[in-house]
Amino acid sequence: MMKRIDAHNKYKWDLISLYKNDNDFLVDLELYIEKNRELLKYKNKLNNKIDFLNFLRESILVDQSISKINHFLKHLYIEQNNSRLLNLESIFNNKLQEFDGKFSWVSEEIKNVGKRKILKWLSEDNQLVHYSESYKDFFKNIRYLLPQRHRELISKVSNSSSIIYEMYEVMRFKDNEEKKLIYNNKEYIINQKFISDILTYSDPVNDQQLRIQASLKFKEELKYKQHTYAKLYESIVKEEIESAKLVGMKSFKNNFFERDDFSITNFLNLINFTSKNSRAYYKYYEIIKRYLNLEKFYGTDSSLELFKLERKNYSIEEAQEIIKNSLKPMGEKYISNLEYCLSNNRVDYYEDKNKSTGAFTIGSYTYDSLISLNYTNDIDSISTLTHELGHAVHNLFAKQSQPRPLNSFSNMIAEVASTFNEHLLFDYLLEKEKDEKRKLILIQNRIEFIFSNFFSAIADAEFEYQCYKLSEKGEVLTLGKISEILRKANKKVLGNSVFDKYDNEVGKYSWIAISHIFEQPFYIYKYAVSIAVSFKLYSDFKRTGDETQIINFLKDGGSLKVTELFKKYNFDCKNQESYKDLILEVEKLVDTFESILNKK
Repeated sequence: MMKRIDAHNKYKWDLISLYKNDNDFLVDLELYIEKNRELLKYKNKLNNKIDFLNFLRESILVDQSISKINHFLKHLYIEQNNSRLLNLESIFNNKLQEFDGKFSWVSEEIKNVGKRKILKWLSEDNQLVHYSESYKDFFKNIRYLLPQRHRELISKVSNSSSIIYEMYEVMRFKDNEEKKLIYNNKEYIINQKFISDILTYSDPVNDQQLRIQASLKFKEELKYKQHTYAKLYESIVKEEIESAKLVGMKSFKNNFFERDDFSITNFLNLINFTSKNSRAYYKYYEIIKRYLNLEKFYGTDSSLELFKLERKNYSIEEAQEIIKNSLKPMGEKYISNLEYCLSNNRVDYYEDKNKSTGAFTIGSYTYDSLISLNYTNDIDSISTLTHELGHAVHNLFAKQSQPRPLNSFSNMIAEVASTFNEHLLFDYLLEKEKDEKRKLILIQNRIEFIFSNFFSAIADAEFEYQCYKLSEKGEVLTLGKISEILRKANKKVLGNSVFDKYDNEVGKYSWIAISHIFEQPFYIYKYAVSIAVSFKLYSDFKRTGDETQIINFLKDGGSLKVTELFKKYNFDCKNQESYKDLILEVEKLVDTFESILNKK
């Protein structure tokens, strides 16, 4: 399998070329610092309309002036040990400390001016009127605005508290090396590609122990550092809870749900609904268990392809062609934007030991979206690339159709576009496939996609929610308590497990791999909501054959609140009935899977 270092340059990001030497970077940084200093002249002047509008206009230009530096430093995602970039990032962060607490007066002055005046001033300026929604949000949360002196103090210590989050990234990715496993006198290099292959393509009986040993070896770092991760996670949870209380919130719930336009009531209803409608989850694994007829059935057996078929490998060019063909029903404009997002240096394809694992898309007001993944020449990689291209094309449509800042949007909106693409890809591949066994594998992948993005996401969200509730009561989140919360959350949402345990200790540290709970608390459940919304849009699309609705959704960007946008496209987050189509779909897929498998 090709490594990133050996790949053609067109298959890599080309961000280093933004600054061919450090001096150019430092010159731009100093210009940014100077422009920030100039903004301080507006202190005690924001109660004047002209000064307020000029301050906002200049602030936007200052933000734009740093976009090149920010884009350049994103290269650290795919070369996390790049010493040059790490040094420049350190200089950048140190320089910005000059402004710690220096702009805390802005919120206080805007608060004193008042909502009515600010919105009136914005409405009278054709260029800045689009920022009205941002200021509505500001005044909505104004009761949580601390006095200026307190905010200055918090601002000064914010850098040290953010280190907690950075430690997780360092421990998980930056210091790790590929591992070796000796099994039955044979050496295996354990990396993401090997794990993916062996859990999917290996022999169900003869390789069962190899799958277990490889999985344990892959998670070895987590096991050795499990107590450290537990303490790290407890610190993150406590910091979030304490931060909410510092600004006058009664609970962490106010921060994570009230501000996200998805209420705690909606969240709890979603968990309750899923818990009562998850019968398809373990029914599916019971079907596989019966078919494989293994004496013991482990989690490492659950993703096996059930037929020994010749593996199909797809070059990047072949993958791109499949994606374009599958998304053709979206229309010419979509395909045009898709091809733009696939052009050279916009996707970083291949794995490297110092590259962030997983796949992600990074947007920017000024620059094109960037995609990173670990391409492994299979259908899974094509699906992943299709998903990420959904984000990139969504970003492009929004930038083409909405003014700043309405062309940016939350993760919950973003995941609709990406999962919609996967729905299209699945139906395209299923229609083109003539081999009955390969069709069954496609259905298997589709079921697991829904399980991962809906059912498992809700179980993880319940786990996260219960951890925060426990910590908010003043209890210590020990490793034992965390693993017990995870066990109960999985049972509540997914039901009784059909899996045997291959290692009693794995449950104590398997939760560590849920990176979102460290990096973006209460992000996971948004996948579940998004996939339900995208399925509703896709159902409408299949029924009408008209792409107008989904294209309009992409163009809307962040012009509406999350729940308002979804309701515009006939998905009501307050109504549990909105989720039923997705449940019926997965139950139908599981029944179809069982029927075909029984025939075999």
